[in-house]
Amino acid sequence: MPIGKPIALRQTMARHPGSSRQIDSVKRGTIVISSLLVIAAFISSPQDAAAEFQQVAPDLYFNYDYGGSNSVVLITDEGVLVVDTRMHPDDADLLLAEIRARTDAPIRYVVNSQFHGDHYMGNVVFQREGALFIAHSDTKEVIEERFSFEVDNRPFAARGQNPDEVVLVLPDILFDSRMTLEVGGYTVELIYLGAGQNEGDTLIYFPHARALHTGGVFHNRSWANTSYTPSFSGWIDVLLAMKDIDAQIYLPPHGPIADAQDLDDFTQFVNELTTSVRTAMDEGMPLEEMLEKLVFDEYSDWRGYERRERNLTAIYEFMKSGEAQYYVPGARAVPASGQR
Repeated sequence: MPIGKPIALRQTMARHPGSSRQIDSVKRGTIVISSLLVIAAFISSPQDAAAEFQQVAPDLYFNYDYGGSNSVVLITDEGVLVVDTRMHPDDADLLLAEIRARTDAPIRYVVNSQFHGDHYMGNVVFQREGALFIAHSDTKEVIEERFSFEVDNRPFAARGQNPDEVVLVLPDILFDSRMTLEVGGYTVELIYLGAGQNEGDTLIYFPHARALHTGGVFHNRSWANTSYTPSFSGWIDVLLAMKDIDAQIYLPPHGPIADAQDLDDFTQFVNELTTSVRTAMDEGMPLEEMLEKLVFDEYSDWRGYERRERNLTAIYEFMKSGEAQYYVPGARAVPASGQR
């Protein structure tokens, strides 16, 4: 499978043998087969598909979970680095099992790339393994502020998971602009270029693989939640700046493994949403009419299309008030570029 192309989820169909007979056609020379074949078809939903632990480069793995959130794992003889621990300790246990099927090396580092609960609420599983936790300073601030909200609002009941098992595990090590780690002979770079979807969005670069985990900045073929960003133009600036990093493989927090074209497509997506809402507002279009007319059929097959109205409403409210719908920290760290 070429790297960067959406992963085709296997669909299964159970077929039961039946009988067929030939009958006359109303058109000469045409034979119509009428079948008494009974077909019981079950097509699995991508939302319910099990996560896939995919190797993308030497010692580098991508845990792809269509219905949840993705993780990245670097496995070396000297130790393991994990990027994001999934939404619940149950999910983190499954991730740890994939790691332990391949190595007994210690879990040295966990990087929490963003403050959304579906990316860090499995932390406690890796705390038990003795990992050191690393995050951007803004990420830590919002995790502390929003932890109770995240626990109360994640769909644990629907997933058969106990919210009481989620434990707040804060980072041991903070960074503001850049940080470099050495793990088993590999260099790993943590980079902050500014807020994308969120303040604190951390990019994690693996130079040996020319692979980049994109924090909350880039979601592949996915309607990223637009309620958090402090600046849509800033978000687009960060997406464009990411192209200066020497990466061929993009490992998003949601959606499959991506390439440069996927990154361009998402940048265009964010630009189209924001430009369309701004144009509609300038024309005096009320929100209700905007939600009815701005359908974006071209993105209807992207993950999370059902969030369209919520996302457009968030953009509308931001442009009207100048404030994101959700809390973001007031103190903004200086990104790696040195500019805010």
